[in-house]
Amino acid sequence: MIQAILTLSPVAVLAVALLGFCLGAIWYSPLLFVKAWMEEMKITPESAKAGSGRFGRVMAGAVLCTVVSTFTLAALLAAHRVQGVLKGAELGLLVGAGLVAAREGTNALFEGRTLRHFLITAGHDVALCVVQGAILAVWR
Repeated sequence: MIQAILTLSPVAVLAVALLGFCLGAIWYSPLLFVKAWMEEMKITPESAKAGSGRFGRVMAGAVLCTVVSTFTLAALLAAHRVQGVLKGAELGLLVGAGLVAAREGTNALFEGRTLRHFLITAGHDVALCVVQGAILAVWR
């Protein structure tokens, strides 16, 4: 695994992480799921404004977590010598659905989240892994 990590391009990993972060911005925007997600989280526009003081810390933490997960996916792709958009998307789907969403599902069950909430959050993570896997399999 160390050998695979040493082959990674930090520029590619950071660029794909930021692209992934942009996917999240679209996923949780008025274009897609922000309204449904806010309903599930019981967040009102007023409470969102009241919590805006921690927005910078939350975003910094989210960017850091996205970089870590992107780096990990890139390392897996490199270790398994995955090449090509479709093969990268395939491994991304396996990781996204088989690891990330499955773990989120367990947490959702214990936390009493609704299926709708689970599908919004897990759907984002699966889509993210698929897109990032496709890109990283040709650029890492």
